[in-house]
Amino acid sequence: MIKTIQELISGTKAAWYSGKGHKATRLGKYEKAFHYYELALEHEVKEGKCGSGISPVTLECLARTQARLGNYGEALITAEKSYALYKKSNSNAKVVTDSIKRIEEFINFIKTGNTEELNKILSI
Repeated sequence: MIKTIQELISGTKAAWYSGKGHKATRLGKYEKAFHYYELALEHEVKEGKCGSGISPVTLECLARTQARLGNYGEALITAEKSYALYKKSNSNAKVVTDSIKRIEEFINFIKTGNTEELNKILSI
């Protein structure tokens, strides 16, 4: 299926904002990263009307950022959405199975309140 120009633009913007979020995260600017990941999701939703849609990776990055900001309840909700999308892919590719394992661990640490282990996996 050929994408419309608007879908291509939205997909490109989503990728660009995700990249900006990754950079802000590496710099420890988590509020800025949060903003960029939200913008990326906004464009993934636009692109998803006829395209691939929301990425579990973007949701995972947003969840990790929420946790870094101390918003554990929001992080849990977002992480569970990410997990559901990873599982929905029904892929046995190593990158997907590794991602599922990583997000399961993340969710478990939030649910159990294990902030020591959570902080270890959130460190850059």
